[in-house]
Amino acid sequence: MSFRIICALILLFLPLAGKSQSSGNPFDLSHRLVRSASSGAGDVAVNPFDLIPHRAPGAGTAMARNETVRINPFAVMPRGGGMSGSTLFTVLLVVLAFLTFSVATNRTAVGKSWRAFLNDNALNVAQREASGLVGSTPYYMLFMNYLANAGVLLFLMTRAFQGEKFNNLKFLLICILGTTILVLGKQLLVNIVSFLFSVPDEARRYNFLTIIFDCVLGLFLAPFNLMIAFAVKSDYQLLMAFWMVGLLLIFYGYRTLRALAIGSKFLGSTPFHFLLYLCAVEIMPLLILAKLALLQAN
Repeated sequence: MSFRIICALILLFLPLAGKSQSSGNPFDLSHRLVRSASSGAGDVAVNPFDLIPHRAPGAGTAMARNETVRINPFAVMPRGGGMSGSTLFTVLLVVLAFLTFSVATNRTAVGKSWRAFLNDNALNVAQREASGLVGSTPYYMLFMNYLANAGVLLFLMTRAFQGEKFNNLKFLLICILGTTILVLGKQLLVNIVSFLFSVPDEARRYNFLTIIFDCVLGLFLAPFNLMIAFAVKSDYQLLMAFWMVGLLLIFYGYRTLRALAIGSKFLGSTPFHFLLYLCAVEIMPLLILAKLALLQAN
């Protein structure tokens, strides 16, 4: 009797099973998928569990096309010419007056800077004597003269190659301020590296070496700025500009050799950290400046 009941139940539910199998997977939520696809944004906001068909994001299409905007770092710079020769002469006269005052306050600092520029023994003597506010003030004044002359040189080089495009007083002040920030930022970065790797003596010596070289370079920049500023706007002015670039490369090449003598002992013990410092502090800023110059030239 029980066997007959089981067989009857099987025959009764067999058509229902066949119907459910013919309709597809009973776990599919096709009714919800169709409704959410045809519904608007309001339905999606009401029920967050609705299934929305996948759509390709718009950002992916834009990135696939590689439609990048070209960076123009000089777009924010004040453009336009019109700065008269008298205004430029006044600026150069102020810078030259500050140089005269810096030399007159302590003439021996100029001779010590030049001797320290030539050999390491004089550098050691000058570093020992430049202790405290009284001993270091003459070098800092010559260093400030270098910052002003380097900013003026950057402005004059831009004017020589770009003409009247950036020939205004605002751009001149930006050049002086930008040069000051770059040089002082380099000094700060060296101090941070000395704190991280516990090399305060070597970092202090390197910073003093750069200050001495900048003091000497500032003495040479003052007359050359006058020659470039008031040279005849022809091939002679461009020749002076290229000659000054070559002089700067030789100058900084010599300073690099003197600086390598200070950090040469770290090359054998920690070569990775030494090369990392060279790439991050010495080489990378020059490459960034060269890239910016190429972007502006193009």
